Amino acid sequence: MNHERHTPSNGSEQPAERGTPYPAPDREIPDWRRLEVTMNRFDDAIAGGIAKALEHRAGIDDDTARCIAHALSRSLERHSALSNYARTGEGDYETLRDEYLRLYNDPDAPAWVIELINWLGTHLIRKEHPDALTIDSSERYPLTLDRLLVPAMVELGDWATTIHVPGNATPDDISQLTVRLGELHPDEDLGLMAFLSLRDVNAMDDDIVGAYDNVYAGTYETIEDAITEICELDERARAIQDRAEEEHFYIDGLTPDYEALREDVEEGIDLVELDGRIYAFHK
Repeated sequence: MNHERHTPSNGSEQPAERGTPYPAPDREIPDWRRLEVTMNRFDDAIAGGIAKALEHRAGIDDDTARCIAHALSRSLERHSALSNYARTGEGDYETLRDEYLRLYNDPDAPAWVIELINWLGTHLIRKEHPDALTIDSSERYPLTLDRLLVPAMVELGDWATTIHVPGNATPDDISQLTVRLGELHPDEDLGLMAFLSLRDVNAMDDDIVGAYDNVYAGTYETIEDAITEICELDERARAIQDRAEEEHFYIDGLTPDYEALREDVEEGIDLVELDGRIYAFHK
């Protein structure tokens, strides 16, 4: 990871006039060498914070996040958002994301830098979006940006809606995704729009329509209609009436507890209300 800088050889060129120095070469961005030097000073603090997180199967703490941000900022321009976050513990999530993803997506980024960015980025995501889910049915540990989903506001047709994309998605990735989703005309298929709103649906899935078809469970006019069909309430009510008659009881009517039944339903099915209708999806 040596970034050597070469100056012209005076053996083949005229010497510079006395008192006229060569212009200083521009610093390469990202400057991996500068980041390495900084890590030599902060390695123990960062490694200790990561070890503590691993021990408790948790994310890193704020102090460790700020140390990582400081180290990463040394490879960027002065006065970066990461350097400000390192000093103050404050910063706009999207601005910080754009900076660390520059490093994350650099083809020369060392593996240990990617690991640091995963720790920092997932820490920032969970602070900004505490209920962020992963693309896995069971959350893998430690978290990585490519598996942790974050909300993104997009415009699809006449609709402004929130979808969810991996934490390593750049603004350009989201712009391209918006175009690709627009070609599916989800604003004309509100079931697909409802599906895209689910927090555990990766909108960047290459086969998003196939994923939708696999879990779609129905569309209903009201939440009561959805629960009645999904829970087969009519059949259950008839069974209760039949049992009562066998025991020589008369029951004038049965009133479902829709709140309790909805809790039962949502253990296996997501219910999404959109534009006055209810869309159901198997989990």
